[in-house]
Amino acid sequence: MAWRRLRPRHVLAPCRRGARLVFASDSGQREQGRNRVEKRSAECHTPEDYGVKRQTTAGRSPRMTFSPASFSPTVSTPSSNYSTRTNAGQTVAEWGSLPPGATWAARSSIPDLKVCNFSGHGQAPLSTDVRYLYERLTTKACVLNDVVEWLGKEICLRHNLDEPDHLKKLHPERFVGIGHVCCDANGKLNHTAVLLEGARGHPSFGISVPLKLASVPSYALFPGQVVAVEGTNPTGEVLVAEKVYCDAALPLPSTPLRLSTANGPLHVVVASGPFTQSDTMTYQPLEDLIMYVQQHQPHILILIGPFLDALHPQVTAGLLAQSFTEIFENIVDTLMRTLAGCHTEVILVPSSRDVHHQPVYPTPPYVLRKSYPRLHLLPDPALLDINGIVFGITATDVLKHITREEVVNPPQAPDRLGRCVSHLINQRSMYPLYPPPEDFNVDMEMWDDHTHLPVTPHVLVLPSDLRYFLKNINGSFVVNPDRLAKGSAGGTFARLSIKPVLEEDRSIAKSICAQVVRI
Repeated sequence: MAWRRLRPRHVLAPCRRGARLVFASDSGQREQGRNRVEKRSAECHTPEDYGVKRQTTAGRSPRMTFSPASFSPTVSTPSSNYSTRTNAGQTVAEWGSLPPGATWAARSSIPDLKVCNFSGHGQAPLSTDVRYLYERLTTKACVLNDVVEWLGKEICLRHNLDEPDHLKKLHPERFVGIGHVCCDANGKLNHTAVLLEGARGHPSFGISVPLKLASVPSYALFPGQVVAVEGTNPTGEVLVAEKVYCDAALPLPSTPLRLSTANGPLHVVVASGPFTQSDTMTYQPLEDLIMYVQQHQPHILILIGPFLDALHPQVTAGLLAQSFTEIFENIVDTLMRTLAGCHTEVILVPSSRDVHHQPVYPTPPYVLRKSYPRLHLLPDPALLDINGIVFGITATDVLKHITREEVVNPPQAPDRLGRCVSHLINQRSMYPLYPPPEDFNVDMEMWDDHTHLPVTPHVLVLPSDLRYFLKNINGSFVVNPDRLAKGSAGGTFARLSIKPVLEEDRSIAKSICAQVVRI
């Protein structure tokens, strides 16, 4: 059947009579149709002063420094919960105390201050043009296998254990097996569902075996954790554990600390996003933080994403008039112009939750079309060297991810947060959990190249939705600054004062004064 070409629609001049659509045939009816079209066009015409009205509405907020353009006037309305808070500046956690007469304001700049990526592992930092999630299942298997073989042998060497043997081989006497912890079902790990999966090479050939933990007095296990197990296998089918080893922690860096008493202590401020409340896009907490930095002028300002949270209600509703990239670049530009007269070095660490950035972990550094002095763009996770002090930083809530999957005995074991941090140090990884949550995209090749720790950092910065804390774990000073904005209210940030230490003392935990402060 041949298709008929329809005439242009504007020639047909439609009109409606009752429920039936007819087309006008004479000139009078065509004239009436044109009049109706012109009248309809006049009714739908955009007023000339529309843009002015929108500008007036969006400008109701007195604080619009960081705020993006918006189609909705409610986006730029300040949060009432935040503006009426009474606890601004309150110290909620503290470590050490400042010397008499000292303040949190830096006395002067440090002339030889050097900020760079830590190069102790010989691996180049993650680049911005990296290709990700092109891996095959065989590649993932090889990565996991290599980690089990390498880390399992390191655990055996650390604890002077015997050579590991096949997991399912008949062992009526005590032997040693290595592998990584798995769950026998698609659910949360529990003490009756623990499997131990060996490496694909000798001696276990990728075999998995149920792990019975009734004889182990205390343990803390999570999926992906590499362990060495001492026990028996009387039937060849079940490994009855007597001891579980998971500690392969590395020493602190041996690089000399380049801090001088003449310049005073190193002052560091750490804050993690989101940087605006969930009911507005005015970025009031970030503005208040920048005002604090202007007044106190710390040597280092570490800002950890997300800057434009993919989970923010205004983002998911599509109410922003600018592109995500334009909003982020506007925030950074305003930030750097405001701090142009300060000596503060600004460090930005991305998050996979940034809606304008790559949704993958490890996360490449931010990309900006404009460069700024004293601005450093790092990946997630990052190892940062500041005058010999090594900072380990991540934007990923690894502590929350582990606590959701961890099985612990005894169940009411104290210091859950400190135990979760020790997992990272003992497993030599900024993200030792596998498999990750379903909504968290991990590239295993990049994970293998950029998440393993070549040393135990002097300072670990681990932002989390869990409660803020300051801890000394295995000589590493650990900071959870919490979030700068929590829901519709204000959150917290951390400030550190690091004094020079003796060369023979690698740990700087005794030389740090730190506080977690409400914004």
